[in-house]
Amino acid sequence: MKLTVERLPEGQVRLDIAADEDEFGRAMDRAVRKVSRQVVLPGFRKGKVPRQMIERTYGREVFLEEAHKEIMDDLYKRALEQEELVPVGSPEVDITTPEPLAFQVVVPVYPTIDPGPYTDVRVEPQDASVDEDAVDQVIERLRKTQSPWVEPSEPRRPREGDQVTVDLTVTEGDAPFQTPVEGAQFVLGESNIFDGLREQLEQMEVAETRTFDLTFADDDESVNAGIRGKTLTYTATLKGLNERQLLPLDDAFAKQAADEETLDGLRRAIREDLHQGKTAETRTGVVNQTIGAMAEGATIDLPAVMIDEAVDDELNSLRGQLSQQRQTLEDYLRANNQTEAELRAELRPDAARRLRNSLLLREIARRENVAVADEDVDAEIAELSSGAANPERLRELYASDYFRNMLRNDLFERRITDRLVEIATEGRGAVTNGWVAPPPAEGGEGDEETVADLVGTAAEDAGTEDTGTEDSAGGAATDSTGALGLAEAIPPAVDDVEDIAVGDRTLNSVTDGGLTTDASGADAPEADADAAVTVAAVATEPDAAQAAAVGHEAEAVATGGDDPDTSGERGA
Repeated sequence: MKLTVERLPEGQVRLDIAADEDEFGRAMDRAVRKVSRQVVLPGFRKGKVPRQMIERTYGREVFLEEAHKEIMDDLYKRALEQEELVPVGSPEVDITTPEPLAFQVVVPVYPTIDPGPYTDVRVEPQDASVDEDAVDQVIERLRKTQSPWVEPSEPRRPREGDQVTVDLTVTEGDAPFQTPVEGAQFVLGESNIFDGLREQLEQMEVAETRTFDLTFADDDESVNAGIRGKTLTYTATLKGLNERQLLPLDDAFAKQAADEETLDGLRRAIREDLHQGKTAETRTGVVNQTIGAMAEGATIDLPAVMIDEAVDDELNSLRGQLSQQRQTLEDYLRANNQTEAELRAELRPDAARRLRNSLLLREIARRENVAVADEDVDAEIAELSSGAANPERLRELYASDYFRNMLRNDLFERRITDRLVEIATEGRGAVTNGWVAPPPAEGGEGDEETVADLVGTAAEDAGTEDTGTEDSAGGAATDSTGALGLAEAIPPAVDDVEDIAVGDRTLNSVTDGGLTTDASGADAPEADADAAVTVAAVATEPDAAQAAAVGHEAEAVATGGDDPDTSGERGA
């Protein structure tokens, strides 16, 4: 076999393959015997038709075609093995010479990864200390969510911080633009409603009904595309007005808000929670900065088909999250006045960047001997279950392949990012003044509600008011994808993240096609011995090394890079 190899852009390779004359002659002999056994002609028994008669009847091409079928696959496989190439897509084949056979193959292959001078990258550790202003802000948010709503002592117009209850009707000309709603609730200055609507509400008295027009500019990207360039008529009735009766900040408030005995105890708990969160956030920022700097010096020529698959993963993740919100991708595209092709083009740069980062980290892990063995996973399970109330049940749960893979990826993420930080900071660490976990308490893990849970719940409660959802009084919710005043359409969501509590931390099973790493630490797979490996076929294989070859893993852990911004625009 004669072979010439040429690297093409976008991770493709051109193989010019030519069979030796003797090799092709033997293939022709086998082809003749095979065809002769199958051909039937009048006057001859099956399998006894002379070669010359077959050629005269069907032409020499019938033997050439059979010889090509027999020898092409073998020559192609040998070429892949000889050049250590791993196909990640279907090849394009063109026969250049029929006899002796010569053909050309263009195929996307697993890219060669040159990490460049990654050991020269330097970043500075970042400070994770928490000041008292941050604690004060959280306490004030808690205070707002815990404080009751009451009617003002004297009749007045709405002002910032008030909760208003409104009936809204929207028309375009004489035609209804959207289904009217009753009892929509907003908090002025906190709910993200149109400025024009807020200005009108602040001028109204309770029980007053007012009709007014709002005009939206053609280029107003703060609202949904469906109302840009339109003038809509709003009829609003201010049905109710409440103000917060702020609770005093004392020990009783601490007990009510977070079951802390004193206000000082509440402040300590909040400070601890903030410090823990900021430490994690700061470390993530340093890791992302490190990965970004290393990626700048790396050379990775990604095949288009691998990027296509990464974009497919992004879209599938988006579909999953929209489904949880009882919406479809079509709803999302319509709200953003976008086609699927346009969304794909928008997602593509970030998907390609994350895929490059994934492959880069995998190569760095190989060079730095970062890997996770089964024994490491066993040790992690033993550690996590040792403090549990029911360790046997927890160990049984972790014994499943699903959770073992999650733990393996979690361990691998920590090890590779620790190594990256060690390199980039010259051993100083990512964070200064970071939070340090206290020793585990006797008696195992508790499941009491934490301050973090309460703060998160407070934020969710505030978000519920922001979207005008129904309260205990029974008001109807506003349509956040409509023109009724909310300035937020579809929540920003492309991640498909499942949080699973493990001991005192949480594992994130991320399948958003983000920056993924191969927990096996295995080398790139060998060329498939049977045929070219397509992306779709490899992605369904359970083997971690094969999956990593095309940027996929059954369970991948995000370790760096921002998610693409696919958030919906405001209004609708």
